[in-house]
Amino acid sequence: MNAPDLKAVADWMKSSDLAEVVYRKEGRGFALTAAGANDPATLAAPPMPAGRYTPVASEAVGVFQWSEPGKARKADEGARVAEGDVLGVIVTGSGASKPVKAPSAGRVAKLFIDAGQAVEYGQPLLLLED
Repeated sequence: MNAPDLKAVADWMKSSDLAEVVYRKEGRGFALTAAGANDPATLAAPPMPAGRYTPVASEAVGVFQWSEPGKARKADEGARVAEGDVLGVIVTGSGASKPVKAPSAGRVAKLFIDAGQAVEYGQPLLLLED
C-alpha cells in the first residue's frame, strides 16, 4: 500500500472510535494503532448517567421483617426516609437480625417484598427515589 492510501486510512480512523486496524492480503499489509489505544483510561466505557432510583438489596439470607420488634415501620410506598434509617430487618438462620438501612435519603418508590418472606443475598427489596 502506498503512503497516500495509508494516510487516507489513518484519517478515517481518526473520525471513528477504532483503536486499531490490521490489513493483510497475499502476505502484505499494514497495522495502525491510534495514539493512546493501549491506555486503559482512553478505552474505558463512558460512565452511566446517574439514575433517579437507588435500589436497596438484601445483605443477608433469612426472613424479612418490616421493623425491629416494638418499632414502627418506616418503609411504606411514598414515605420519606433519611440516610441510615432502618427500613427493615433480616432475621438469619442463627436468629441474629441484620438491619436493612437506607443508603441515602429519599422517598420509597417501590416495594418488592412482604413481611415474612424469605430473602437471598443481593435480592432487591425496594427502590428509593432520590
